Amino acid sequence: MHVATPSSCRWIGIALVATIALVATTALSGSTAHARSSLCGTAADDLVAARAGLTREWVVQVPFDSSSWRLDRVVVGGDLVVAAAGDGTLAAIAAGGNDSRPGTVVWSRPGDGSRLPIETVGIGPKSVAVARGDRLTAIDSVTGRTIWDRSLPSLASAAAVPSAGFIYTPLARGKLAKLAERPATLTIAEAMAEQSDPFPSEPAEDRFETLNSPGSIEFAPLPYDNGILWCTTDGVLVAEVIVDDSNPRLEFDLGSPASGPPVVRGGDIFVATHTGDIARIARSPSGFRATPGVGRDADGQTIPYSGWHTVIDEQPEGSPVVGDGTVVVSLGPSGLAAFAAATGDLLWQSPLAGRPLAIIDGRVWCLDATGFLSARDLRTGRRVARLCLGCFTVPVVDPRGERLVLASPKGLVVSLAGRRTVAAEPPVPHPPTLPRQPTAEPEGDREIDPPANTVAPPDGAAADNT
Repeated sequence: MHVATPSSCRWIGIALVATIALVATTALSGSTAHARSSLCGTAADDLVAARAGLTREWVVQVPFDSSSWRLDRVVVGGDLVVAAAGDGTLAAIAAGGNDSRPGTVVWSRPGDGSRLPIETVGIGPKSVAVARGDRLTAIDSVTGRTIWDRSLPSLASAAAVPSAGFIYTPLARGKLAKLAERPATLTIAEAMAEQSDPFPSEPAEDRFETLNSPGSIEFAPLPYDNGILWCTTDGVLVAEVIVDDSNPRLEFDLGSPASGPPVVRGGDIFVATHTGDIARIARSPSGFRATPGVGRDADGQTIPYSGWHTVIDEQPEGSPVVGDGTVVVSLGPSGLAAFAAATGDLLWQSPLAGRPLAIIDGRVWCLDATGFLSARDLRTGRRVARLCLGCFTVPVVDPRGERLVLASPKGLVVSLAGRRTVAAEPPVPHPPTLPRQPTAEPEGDREIDPPANTVAPPDGAAADNT
């Protein structure tokens, strides 16, 4: 029998440490290689995206235990993207427009071991709201520190949303909790240390309110005109706004449940219903209207509004996507339809099914029923590009519809945007030229055709033209 000596033990220990280091290095390099290989040939590949007229803004790996858990959801809001993993980990990614470099993980919060699911995160300019069970947590959007954490009267039925200094949380039986985004009162010491120390765990009780809804709330509320907008399960749009220390309430009955969350653009609301209604609900001086008209404000000033209502024979699915003067709606297995945002006129209808995700540079990008990412020409509905998603199977919805955000269960998150959204180089000065001769048609009245498509339709796409 061999007896280990101190010298042999020392060499065994050195060999063991070296083996562990080699295994760790191999695993790390393998993980990096896997992350890179996950992009090749997919829509997140910068070369593939460029051929389709897109620019890869950034790609980042969300920090969490991806060997035991998966990335559950990714929420896009303003200049921040928040990713939530199954273990409760939250990570905030800078999307542009702030001091952090786009694609940087600005803060990360580890999970607390709770098995309760996280409702979709609500993102505001100053805070991130996280509803989990009967608990609501307000997180500083810049530092990731807890502003406050408190219990709700009942379980949250949808995501909490920050808006105009408050956080609104849907509850059961047609209730909406309204809490101050920041504590009502701060001591001098707390106010001076606001950016470095957490806020008190409970906001002032006088800032807690409960709003009544005409019915159960169907989707997460939406920020709307210095207030909040929500939709009931039977299709009633409700908005509460703050005007001169008053909270006027606006309501509009769609006559049918909405097929997906409404989309807010300025003061107007775009929504589709299960019975085939596509509508632009405009805010007039006297309330919501689904017809165009002109009203007068309290000072007698004329205010035009552009509402409309279009009925189709198909049943819409999900939310419309709005951009470039066009509204695109999924018709489920019956295909897609596009409408003029100004008038509601039907522009085209395609039998190719897909879920619209974003409108970028004259194209609507859709998730096809076959699992591919495809682009349709916004003027004709013709398919002009088709890209592989690869591992990016986590659905991500950008309420603004200005970029494509893709995510994988293992935590890779990629942002794609149109080429026009990338910051351009400073213009090069040119020498002065002779004045141009006037033309018969003023320059400002001419219509400029959009640039030609840069990607040819794939093989067999000619049969898809509609």
